[in-house]
Amino acid sequence: MISFLSFNCFILFFVVIDFWIVSRNQSAKTYTVLTIFWIAVGLLFSAYVYYYSKSIELFYEYLSAYFIEKSLSLDNIFVFLLIFSKFNIDFKYQHKVLFLGIWGALFFRYIMIFVLGELIDKFHFLIPLFGFFLLYTGIASLKKKNDSVVDMKFFKKFSDRVELNHKGHFFVKQNNGSWKMTILILVLILVETSDVVFAFDSIPAIFSITSHKDIVYTSNAFAIIGLRSLYGIFSEIINRLCYLKHAVSIILCAIGIKMILANVIHIGSLESLIFIVMVLLGSYMASVVKEKKGKI
Repeated sequence: MISFLSFNCFILFFVVIDFWIVSRNQSAKTYTVLTIFWIAVGLLFSAYVYYYSKSIELFYEYLSAYFIEKSLSLDNIFVFLLIFSKFNIDFKYQHKVLFLGIWGALFFRYIMIFVLGELIDKFHFLIPLFGFFLLYTGIASLKKKNDSVVDMKFFKKFSDRVELNHKGHFFVKQNNGSWKMTILILVLILVETSDVVFAFDSIPAIFSITSHKDIVYTSNAFAIIGLRSLYGIFSEIINRLCYLKHAVSIILCAIGIKMILANVIHIGSLESLIFIVMVLLGSYMASVVKEKKGKI
């Protein structure tokens, strides 16, 4: 398939343009157009996968992996909202943190994909173990009331050691000529930490669909790079989609069960794709119906 260097250069080019556009216009229309663009590119890449491989199964695997990562990454948005609100980061500065967060996420996920892929290739008994982990995570997330996946109090202890008046900069120059990091550095670390934590759910889940590391990485990449513009839209409405987190939990549980029963029952990538799309659409429709009933 496409080389790692070429793919990341392609991603870098469009992400820089994305950042340039958002830096000048942070309207809802801008975020909507960029979200549609990234989703379109992510879906169109499946055509490239089919053209290159001539395999309809890999085509389905990529789409299933993309939708899994896209749906599970929606949980990140809840956490981003929590982090930015806890540290009182204005919306106009959030895109800069998320821009750097994208590249950190891709770097750490590439390492995790390679390591987990090698472990699963050599030790197949790990698949059911990952399945139990995902099942436990899915059930626990249904009961979880707090969206935080990191210890906010721990980072709050360091907030008095950094410059709070950041003005959109990660470092500021002091009167004595020295440089001091701002609160945005702590926020960036929190964003990266939360993404790594979520990757422990999503990456094993995608390996339940495909064993091809390039499929896992490219689907992760397209889902993650579009998360920033999606955040710009969902930051205002995500709390109204009350059943979205339930959908994410159901998907995690279903994938966990699939991995546990991998040696007993084979569930194809097409069936997985249909199930994921139906659960997401169902949660959205149920959330809309509940919101309308609340307004009556």
